[in-house]
Amino acid sequence: MSNMFDYLIWRGDLSFGNAPLCPIDALIFSMLAYMDLRKVVPADPGAEPVRLSDAVEKYFALPGSHLPHVTGASNHVKLLRKLSESERFGGLRLFGAKRQVNRSENMQFGAISVLLPGQNLFVAYQGTDDTLVGWKEDFMMSYECPVPAQLSAVNYLNEVGAAYPMRRIFTGGHSKGGNLATYAAVKSGPGVYPRIRGVYNNDGPGFCDGTLYTPEYREMRDKIHTYMPQSSIVAVLLEHDWKHKIVVSNGTGILQHDAYTWQVRGTEFAYTEKRTAFGEKTEAVLDRFIGALSPERKRMFCEALFEILESTEKDTVSGIIRGKKQSLKQIMKAYGDLPDDLRGALNDSVAELKKSRKAVEKAERLKKSGS
Repeated sequence: MSNMFDYLIWRGDLSFGNAPLCPIDALIFSMLAYMDLRKVVPADPGAEPVRLSDAVEKYFALPGSHLPHVTGASNHVKLLRKLSESERFGGLRLFGAKRQVNRSENMQFGAISVLLPGQNLFVAYQGTDDTLVGWKEDFMMSYECPVPAQLSAVNYLNEVGAAYPMRRIFTGGHSKGGNLATYAAVKSGPGVYPRIRGVYNNDGPGFCDGTLYTPEYREMRDKIHTYMPQSSIVAVLLEHDWKHKIVVSNGTGILQHDAYTWQVRGTEFAYTEKRTAFGEKTEAVLDRFIGALSPERKRMFCEALFEILESTEKDTVSGIIRGKKQSLKQIMKAYGDLPDDLRGALNDSVAELKKSRKAVEKAERLKKSGS
């Protein structure tokens, strides 16, 4: 079965004027947002946009330090090259390349915008990168809304909309980027909200604060398109809208979150009606676990976990893994040095996770024995 690279071979010679935006295009733009193009694409939405093919040529002329610190970097690089060689994407114009990692504010945010033919534009939001800041903000989303990246996403969308007041707007993202796209669209200003034509949420997590029940969300709901792989454990986190489509993936387990494993059929994904047993079980465990913790307990768990991880003096998850022996020593010491309340919150949360897993497994056994 095909993936997005096969799609580029099949549709690469068709302009957006001849073949309008489809879900695969939206996913491609969402993956483009993972690339740090700030050195070759202007950050100011009002600046002159640059052709994608020109930006890519300049990008690969830069020193290697610009490559993204995210899982799947090699596929992102491959995608960028294929887009620049494609008639469909190479001539599109890019602008608004933003990337922010602010440890003091616990914020990791990235976005890029694309001008499309026919007075359309696409705003793409970056998902979580490899930084501890990005991962901590993800955990914060379980008890806090809005988090800093969500506020930045709203501001960014409003700025882009103001710079192009006559264009119809599409937005999307993968993982946290899908959440940001949804939140930004729902919370966008009066000059932007009516112009939004589509929101593409690719395996993004839900919300913790009742966002789904607001009038703004209900009015936008029919324009929001949510996709998740069969074994997704991200899109089912927190409060989520069950108006979604399940995508076939050739990955296994949690690795299906990698959108490069998603299967494509024509201008749509390959869909299925069923989730995997892994996905259903993991969802049940996490639902029970998250539901058992109060917002304050989630906050304390998050603070304890990342105080320990930050003790390694590494900025990224991969950095901790690479220095695993030294990192483990630092983590064990930091755990022992935690204040009693934070260490207790961490221990209680781990115990609650084990309890949730056992409860789900018991329910599964009872169901099998009764069938």
